Amino acid sequence: MKYINQHHIFAIFLTIAITNLIVACRGNSEAHQRMCEAENLMTQHPDSSMAILSDIDREQLRSDKERARYALLTSMALDKNYIDTTTFDVIQPAIDYFLRKGTADEKLRTYYYQGRIYQNQKNNDLAMQSFMRGREFCVQASDTMTMANLLVAQGTILYTTYKFDDFIKVNLEAAELYREFGRPDYEILSIANVLDGSILNGDQNLADSIMSIAQDMISKDPKLSSAITPYILSYVIKFGTKEDISSILGYYNPVDSIDDATKMSVAMAYCEIGDVANAKRVWNKISYTPEVCRSLKYLSIKPVILEQSQDFAEALEAYQQFATTVDSIHQNIFSHDLLFAKERHDMEKSNLLKLQKRDRLIWFSLCITFVLLIIAGYIYYRYRLSKAKNLLEEQENKRLQLEQENLKKENENLELRNHQSELEKKNLQQTNEKLELERHNAVLEKQKAELECERQSLAAENLRLKIEQLEDESASLKDILEKRKDLAKPIEEAIKIRMEMLNGLLAAQITDNSAYAKSYGAWRDQLIQDKDEFMNTTRLAFKASHPRFIEYLEEHGLTESEINYVCLYAIGLRGKEAGEYMQLKRHYNISSDIRKKLGIDEHQTNIGIYVRKLMKSL
Repeated sequence: MKYINQHHIFAIFLTIAITNLIVACRGNSEAHQRMCEAENLMTQHPDSSMAILSDIDREQLRSDKERARYALLTSMALDKNYIDTTTFDVIQPAIDYFLRKGTADEKLRTYYYQGRIYQNQKNNDLAMQSFMRGREFCVQASDTMTMANLLVAQGTILYTTYKFDDFIKVNLEAAELYREFGRPDYEILSIANVLDGSILNGDQNLADSIMSIAQDMISKDPKLSSAITPYILSYVIKFGTKEDISSILGYYNPVDSIDDATKMSVAMAYCEIGDVANAKRVWNKISYTPEVCRSLKYLSIKPVILEQSQDFAEALEAYQQFATTVDSIHQNIFSHDLLFAKERHDMEKSNLLKLQKRDRLIWFSLCITFVLLIIAGYIYYRYRLSKAKNLLEEQENKRLQLEQENLKKENENLELRNHQSELEKKNLQQTNEKLELERHNAVLEKQKAELECERQSLAAENLRLKIEQLEDESASLKDILEKRKDLAKPIEEAIKIRMEMLNGLLAAQITDNSAYAKSYGAWRDQLIQDKDEFMNTTRLAFKASHPRFIEYLEEHGLTESEINYVCLYAIGLRGKEAGEYMQLKRHYNISSDIRKKLGIDEHQTNIGIYVRKLMKSL
């Protein structure tokens, strides 16, 4: 029974805890939903966003993150509804939480609205520090609108300290971000700031570029012209001619309807064109309030008007007042911490990086030390384990040593018997190898004898064919002598000489007796020495044995020497051999001429093959 009661009590507590958790989650879920709705309306309808946030019960915000988000959204709503606050009561939860644990977007927004509060307190130094810290998260953040607003806020501070180059740079970046976000109304304001800075810097190229961009935007939306109009007169005064100034002054009449700052610009424009009367007329219509009289624009234009009015004493006094005011402003700027905000921020950032580097080095050293300790412990463990293992092995080895000695003796006897057996096997193997080598040599001798028989058979066959060729040629020449009695004497002599040579060569080949070849050798030596006689004799022999072949060559216009050259190819010489035999420098020229006359393409075929085929076909 007691056991049942304990479980019953535990179930009651569990139910109560789950119920509280559900209620808390429901409250947080409702507050979260309302804050998401307020954030979505923040840009287009900040008043509605402010109303939604005011209706949220702060008691429903259970976690630090919820309270931090509510504080940040409330600060955003106050700023967008132009409610300037100089205390950190509202945004402090966001500063405490998001600057430590927030995302890049949350840190960017927190630093921006923290800087805006410092600006409302007229503490530009701390405001600039907040903005610079916020810019460090612009790379990771995705809130383009807040990035652009932060840059514009930075530019406002830079303008008051006469850092016009930095003022132009941040406004150019802001204009680009506004363009990406799709807010041309904010973009044109940043472009107007860049135009103002370029005019003050005297950078006409940049001013012309900005004017061109502004004109393109105004052509698409004429409502945007109000942002650029106040700077057109300053642009013309700075970069235009007197004619340009005179033409634009007509737009500012009557002057009663324009503000005091524009009246001062109009008066300066009249001074630029030398119209002192109109300059004084416009100047006298300015409201001489303390704020206007203390402005640098008023103090810078007043001495110019007085000087052109020939009132030199008052002009000098006005110049002195202007110089004193400028010196005072510069002194105030240089004595203020704002000039050193960036340097201090960079120094803090550098020190933070050094600390982070030192911390990383310390952690790295600790990790290395820890790893080395682990390695040392592991090595010591392995050493102790190895030592114990070696001791056991040593004892085991002593036990095995006795067994091994006994086995060694048995093995020695066994090895001796095995050695004797191996010697017997080796002798038997050597005997078998010797018999195999003798058998292989016998096979080689048999193959060699067969090859020699085959070679002799081929030689005999070649000799037979050669003898048949010589017999055919000799019979052909003999038949020519018997049948053709009308042969010319030189041809008949050439055929007889060739027959004697063939008969001698034939007898030498048949009997294998070199004595029969003496007449052939003498004839050969004589003809080799007398090249012309050899080639003429060859041509005459071919004229008798192959008359159609010689006639074909003559019909194609070959000369006697060219026919002699062709006959060298006919008896089986190649081009190089024919050229070496003739020893002529014009060997290639003769070959080329013969090809042309016979219609042989230079790359088509070999001339020797062509000649032998031609002789057989004819």
